[in-house]
Amino acid sequence: MSSTVFGSRNPFYGMRRYPDNGVIAGVCEGLAVHFDWNARIVRVFAVLLLVFTGFWPAVVTYCLAWYIVDPVAGPSPAQSTSQSAPPAPGAAPAGPGVPMPELKSRFARLDDRLRQIEECVTDKEFELRRELKKLEA
Repeated sequence: MSSTVFGSRNPFYGMRRYPDNGVIAGVCEGLAVHFDWNARIVRVFAVLLLVFTGFWPAVVTYCLAWYIVDPVAGPSPAQSTSQSAPPAPGAAPAGPGVPMPELKSRFARLDDRLRQIEECVTDKEFELRRELKKLEA
């Protein structure tokens, strides 16, 4: 497929499908990666299109895309970036995979630290030191 079909503004130029990550042939995954959309939303939209167009127009369109769009072997870029590097030691893990007891203990430690800072700042000795520094300056 060349980019001159629609002129230089072909929005589908360079689109690939990802059969390893796709439910059927990877067309929805390829569309989602190409336009930087969520693949689940594209799949839901495809199913809605299938239901509301009377089945055959959506099936024919999907089969044409399956035939025309070139496949890519391997994971999609969206999956490869999310699984690229392990988190650094001591760093907070990203995503909802953190167990609730660990979150509670983290927030308890943060709450204790915040309480200590508040005690330090509201202490009379802190105010005295701050006033002395103002006088020295």
